[in-house]
Amino acid sequence: MATPFGIRLRRLREAKNLSLQQLADVVGCTKAYLWELEMREGQKPSAERVRALARELGVTMEELMEDQPGEMPGIGPKDYAFFREYAGMSDEDKQKFRRALDLMFGTSTDAAPKP
Repeated sequence: MATPFGIRLRRLREAKNLSLQQLADVVGCTKAYLWELEMREGQKPSAERVRALARELGVTMEELMEDQPGEMPGIGPKDYAFFREYAGMSDEDKQKFRRALDLMFGTSTDAAPKP
């Protein structure tokens, strides 16, 4: 039975369109080992392995290992990556981005709380 870690690992891998073999080659392990991480309970990968997986999948080690606070249905890894990028923007760039959304979708995001 898959663990929350295994489910996240598989979801992130599939979001990057990586096969088990492709990810295994990049992080330096076997395809069978990755399958075990994704599908079986009781797996305890080393910190180095988690670091390599997180780096390749574009998330932090914490995001890979722990449940996402406030994880919502329909919000996937690409969405989280987008929000992390947005959070790192300057206030000026965020304002430009909101204006672009207003132009594209005709909605007013000016009422959105300023960070």
